[in-house]
Amino acid sequence: MQENFEVQLSLAIPDDASKLIDLLTQLKQESDTFTIDPELGDMTVKQQSKQIMLVNQTRGNVIIVAKYLDTIIGLVTVQELDNSGCGELGVAVLKQYWNCGLGTKLVMESINWGINYSNLSEIALIVKKNNKPAIHVYEKCGFNFSKHRLINIQENYHSTYEMQIKVKK
Repeated sequence: MQENFEVQLSLAIPDDASKLIDLLTQLKQESDTFTIDPELGDMTVKQQSKQIMLVNQTRGNVIIVAKYLDTIIGLVTVQELDNSGCGELGVAVLKQYWNCGLGTKLVMESINWGINYSNLSEIALIVKKNNKPAIHVYEKCGFNFSKHRLINIQENYHSTYEMQIKVKK
């Protein structure tokens, strides 16, 4: 896929629920480099629609989707961690759209949201140490390394980095 295809980034809306569920289902099959709340895969369209509506009513959480020809092909989420002023970022793109700059665009859009619309002071993420393409994107977008951690994901231990960026002074 070339980099010049027309992708629209926007806040997820309740009408995106079905397509968002389809995206998450496909992403779980294509990659193990991201983790999502296990309940997301079990949500009905009605539940997902309500969840999107609730997220949109906060200033500490966001779901931004990337659409190509009316199909959601990627997303970035930021979820505030326990009213801490820190949001955790998650980003995923369908495999056929990797290496097209879409991950970078989604991360940059989430930073823009963090600076201009959120009540967060920083955005953080955890990335597997061997996920060099993602680390490159995060560094390019201004994230800095803050910690090296060993984490347990489904009974498997992974070497990871925690990275963060300030969005408010």
